[in-house]
Amino acid sequence: MKKAICFVLFLSVSFIGSLYAQTGVRFGLKAGYSLATQYGTPAADDTYTVDTRPRNGFAGGLFVEFPITESVGIQQEFLFAMKGSRQSVAATVPVNLSTVSVYDVNYFELPITIKYRFVKIKEVKIYGSAGIALSLLMNGKYNITSTINLGGPPIIVAESGDMKGLDTFDYSFVYGAGAEFKLLHKVFFMEYRMTIGWNVLAMPNASGAAPVPLRNQDYIFALGMYF
Repeated sequence: MKKAICFVLFLSVSFIGSLYAQTGVRFGLKAGYSLATQYGTPAADDTYTVDTRPRNGFAGGLFVEFPITESVGIQQEFLFAMKGSRQSVAATVPVNLSTVSVYDVNYFELPITIKYRFVKIKEVKIYGSAGIALSLLMNGKYNITSTINLGGPPIIVAESGDMKGLDTFDYSFVYGAGAEFKLLHKVFFMEYRMTIGWNVLAMPNASGAAPVPLRNQDYIFALGMYF
């Protein structure tokens, strides 16, 4: 898997380099803060509750923009994205049980979006973007701590491992908005993006329990520049 990802990265960098000489095609860098979470099916009854907390992480990489008109362009990106979540489950039937699961997964992500610059205020251009993304799993790990209360001292069971059994590919919808501005003779931008996964992932669970069906979702606040 790592060899395949390195090969894709090599092709991506070569592809960007060949485009540099083409008139009108722009490329650049972006990086920022990722607030990642995961969502699934709500609890069907009152026998257990689920509390989901985000993973704070990083997302960034290279991008290439193919202009169609002065206002519209197609953007291909090559990103590293940290995703995952913290899931807390509490149940009272048949016993008092609480489980805290920490999921950390890292992806090589390939979003492709349509960007539309719809407002220009002096030197600032406001744009919106939408598209899809393919993500390749690079690595990941999980830690699960289960606490069982039977009336006496609580029984604590801790488990950990990697994400070798997780789906290699994930697919997502991408939505965002941002503002471009000039600074020091360069074009910079600030951007907000939401990525919503539609692929259901079988996340690891405590021993003896079925995998947890979750979808990736993250919110990225990024800064970037064109070259």
